[in-house]
Amino acid sequence: MVWIHDSLGTMVNVALSSVPRGMSPRPKSILLLLVGMFLLLTGCSDFVDHDQVVSQEERAIFLTAGETVGQTFVAQHGGLDGIELWVAPHSGAEGRLVLHLRAEPGADEDIAVGELPLDNLTAGFHRFVLPPDAHSHGLYRYAFLEFIGKGAVDVGAAPGDAYLNGAAYLNHEPLNAQLAFHLTYDRDLMVREFMVALLQGVGLLIIGGLLYLLPGYALLAWLWPVDLDLPWPSRMGIAAGLSVAIYPLLMLWTDIVKLHIGAGYAWLPVGGSLIALGWRYRVSRGHRLMSRFKNWIHSTAFMPDILYLIVLGLGFGVRLLAVRTLDAPMWGDSYQHTMIVQLLIDHNGLFTSWQPYADMVTFTYHFGFHASVAAFHWLTGMDAVHAVIWVGQLMNGLAAMVVLYPLAYYVSGGRWGGTFAALTAGLLLRMPMFYVNWGRYTQLAGQVILPVAALLTWTFFTVHRDKWVLLTLAALSVGGLALTHYRVLLFYGAFVAALWVSLWGRWRVLAERAVLLGVAGGALFSPWFWRVFSGRIPRLFGQLATTTPTHASSFVKQYNQIGGLAFGLPHTVWVLLCLALGVGLWHHRRGMLLLSSWGGLLFLVTNPDWLGLPGIGIISNFALGIAFYIVASVAIGYLATEVLEAFPKIMGGIVVLIILIALWGAKTRLKDIQTASHALVTRPDVQAMAWIETHLPQDACFLINSMPAYGESVVVGVDGGWWLPLLAHRANTVPPLTYGFEQGPRPDYHQWVKKLTIQIANEGTNALTTLAMLHERGVTYVYLGQQQRYSGVERVTGYAPEMFSDQYYRLIYHQDHVYIFKIVSWGTQ
Repeated sequence: MVWIHDSLGTMVNVALSSVPRGMSPRPKSILLLLVGMFLLLTGCSDFVDHDQVVSQEERAIFLTAGETVGQTFVAQHGGLDGIELWVAPHSGAEGRLVLHLRAEPGADEDIAVGELPLDNLTAGFHRFVLPPDAHSHGLYRYAFLEFIGKGAVDVGAAPGDAYLNGAAYLNHEPLNAQLAFHLTYDRDLMVREFMVALLQGVGLLIIGGLLYLLPGYALLAWLWPVDLDLPWPSRMGIAAGLSVAIYPLLMLWTDIVKLHIGAGYAWLPVGGSLIALGWRYRVSRGHRLMSRFKNWIHSTAFMPDILYLIVLGLGFGVRLLAVRTLDAPMWGDSYQHTMIVQLLIDHNGLFTSWQPYADMVTFTYHFGFHASVAAFHWLTGMDAVHAVIWVGQLMNGLAAMVVLYPLAYYVSGGRWGGTFAALTAGLLLRMPMFYVNWGRYTQLAGQVILPVAALLTWTFFTVHRDKWVLLTLAALSVGGLALTHYRVLLFYGAFVAALWVSLWGRWRVLAERAVLLGVAGGALFSPWFWRVFSGRIPRLFGQLATTTPTHASSFVKQYNQIGGLAFGLPHTVWVLLCLALGVGLWHHRRGMLLLSSWGGLLFLVTNPDWLGLPGIGIISNFALGIAFYIVASVAIGYLATEVLEAFPKIMGGIVVLIILIALWGAKTRLKDIQTASHALVTRPDVQAMAWIETHLPQDACFLINSMPAYGESVVVGVDGGWWLPLLAHRANTVPPLTYGFEQGPRPDYHQWVKKLTIQIANEGTNALTTLAMLHERGVTYVYLGQQQRYSGVERVTGYAPEMFSDQYYRLIYHQDHVYIFKIVSWGTQ
C-alpha cells in the first residue's frame, strides 16, 4: 500500500499548488482532496481484520482425524467472507481441513462450510473462504475445524485472555485458550454496511441535536441580547451547555410537586423549543437566508467555519464508530450510571429506592447525565444499556468540540481560535475521548456545562446591560451543573475566583453580581441540596474538608498524587500551553490572564496541602488531569490565532495541513478505546445472561467476583456478573459503587456488603463459615464472567473455577470462559 502514500503526497502538492500565496484554498480543491483520499483507501481487495494474532508454539492444539478444534468470536464488520486460522501440518499429513461455521457452540446446523486441502500447506495463517454475509456485523459465531485424512495438524493458540469475545474449543468443549485467527470481509459489503452505520450515526446526531442543542438554542433566540453578536458555532456551543443543564432541573422541580411525567421530560423541551423557534422566526424569508448564506461564503468566516464542520464530522464520527460493537458501557462507573438511568425510566422521574436492582434506600447522587440519557430513551425507545453508550459519546463530542468553541472564541477573539480548540480536544488529544473506557460520563456531562457556565458568568459579570436576562441564563447553567457533577461545580468555583483576579478593581459590581448569581443558581439547586443530606455524601465530604495534610490517610495521599503529566496531556501540549499563556500575558490579553489564573487555582484547589490547608482528596489530581484539556485547548486556539494573524501568507497551506492533521487525529482516536482491558460485559456474558433468564428462577441470587477498591473502603465487581441485576434481572452480592455513600436497608449496610468479600479472601469459598454466610444471604448460584478479573491497568485474579468444590457447587453452565455453579450443599456445622 506504499503507493497510497505516494499518491496522497502528490494530491496534497497539487492542492497546495493551486492556492495563491496568502489566500485560503478553494472549497473544490479541498473536496477533491477528501474524495480522492477516500477512493484510494477503498479501492483494495478483501479487508483482513487481525482479531487474535498471537500464536505460541507451546500452546498449539494437536488436531487429528475424528477431533475438532473451534473458536467463538464476534464479527466486527459486515461482509464476513472468510476465516484465517494458523495451522501447521505435521510431516506426512494428508487430507483436508473442513471449517464449519455455526451460530453458537450448542447449534447443530452449519451456516457455512469452507475447505482447505493440505497439499503444499506450510505453517502460517490460511484462509477458509465462506459465502459473504452482508449482515455479519456484531454477530456471535462459532467456527470449528475437523481434519479428514491421516496424520495430524497443529492449530495455533494463545492464552485465554488474548481475545475478549470468545474462547477456543476442543471437541466442542471450551478451553482456557484462544485460537490465532483473522476474520476477512468483502470490502464492498463492508463499505455498504459502514454506509448504513453512517446513516444511523446521522440519525443519532439529529436526535442528539433535538435533545441537546434545540432547547438551549430556543432560550438564546428569545433571551440573548441582540447587540451581543454570536457566530453560529458559539451560539451552538452555548445552546448545548444550556440544553444539558435543563433536563436535571426539569426533573427536580417536577419531582418537588410530585409530578413524574416520563416521556414528557423529552418531548416537553423538544416540542416546546420547536414551537418557540417557529414563532420566533415566523417572519423569516427564504431569500434572506439565501442572502446570508451567500454573504457567508464570501466572508472571512467561511474557511474557519468549513474546517470546524470537518472537525465536527470527524470527531463525532470516530466517537460513534468506536463503540458500535460494545455490548455494555465499560468499567465500574458505567454500572451505576446505567442502573440510575433504568430507575429513572422505571419511575418516570426521580426515585428513592434502588429496588429491584439494589437494596439502597436513598438516592443522593448527581443525576444530570442520567436525566439526559433517560430523555434520549423516551425519545427513541432505546434500552438503557445502549442509550448510555450512545449518549456518552454524544456528550464526549459536545464536551470536546462544541462547548469549547464559544469560550475559545471569546479568549482568542476570532473563529480560528474556536476551530483550533475543537480540533485539539476533539481529534488530537486522548482526553476526553478516553473517558469511554472508564464510563466517566457524569464528569463528562459536567464538562459540557462547565465552559458554558463559565462563559455566561463572565458575560454576566462584564456586560452592564440586560442584567436580568444574562442572570437567568447563567443561573440555569450553574443550577444544572450543580445537579450534574458536584466536583466539576468546584472547577466552576475556581473559575469564578479566577474571574475576580482578572477583573481586578471592579469589586462592587463583582460582589453584587456574584451574590445575585449565587442566590439564583443556589435556589435552583437547593431542593436537591437538602436531599443530599439523607445520604452519606455530606459526611464523607466533611471528613475530607476538615482533615489536615498530616492526618490524611496514606490511601488519600497516594490517590491524589499528580503522577506523570503526560497522562492527561502530552509533553508537547504542555509546552504549547505554557507558550500560549506566556504570549497571552505578554500581550496583556485579559482572557489569557483569566485562563492562566483558572489553571493555577485549579491546581491549588486540588492540592490544598501545598499551602498546608485541609481538603486533600476532595478533587483528585486524576480528575483534574483528565479535565485540563479544557484549558489547554482554549489556550492553543488562542496561540493558533496569533500565528495566523502574524503570518497571513501561510493561511492556504495551513488549511490543507489542518485537514490532514484532522484525518490523522481521527484515525488515532479510534485507538483510544481499550475494550480488552476495560470491558466488564463481553458477548459471552450476554449469551450467559440470556441463558439465565430462560433457565433459572426469578429469585436466584448470585455470588459474583469481587475485590476491595478505593483503599478497601468498598468492594466492586470484577466481571460481567456485576451486571446481573440489569441484564438478567437476578440479584447478586455486590451493589453498584454508589452504595459507599447511600443508605442501605440496615445501619451497617456498608460494612455488611464488604464482609462477604473479606470472608472469601480470608477463608475461601469452600469453608463452612463462607457457606453459612452465603446461605444466610440467600445466595444460591455462582457466576464467573468471561473476564474473571478486574479490568483496567491492574490485572487482579478473581475467583477461579477451581475454587468451587463439587461437594458444594455443581457446574450447570460453561460456555467460553463463563461458568455458572449451583450451590447444592451448605455443608454441616
